[in-house]
Amino acid sequence: MRSLIPAHFTEPQPLNSLKPTLAPEQFTGKVRKAYQVAKEIPQTLTQLPCFCYCDNTFGHKSLHSCYEDDHSAGCTTCMDSALLAGELKQQGLSDAEIRDRLIAKYSRYSSQPGH
Repeated sequence: MRSLIPAHFTEPQPLNSLKPTLAPEQFTGKVRKAYQVAKEIPQTLTQLPCFCYCDNTFGHKSLHSCYEDDHSAGCTTCMDSALLAGELKQQGLSDAEIRDRLIAKYSRYSSQPGH
């Protein structure tokens, strides 16, 4: 069965074309850390799919979209994806390598539409 990969861009989007993410200072703990990652590497997040399938529900275009409002604050998948992306970026992985890692991690869940 082919896995379903949520919406994302395959190239970095120009910073001036991106909506701002919410300020990390509005949050605490893990949520704050995830929003901080979104603030620091927004172009990376545009190249990552979000496996909570908010592209179908909310029309999100990538993981970055989840941080333009408070969606991620209540979604473990969004938070964990951004935090993992931040860690991998610090380790020197390219955006494409980060995307491949996220897809590998979550694709086992994506073979069932609506999950």
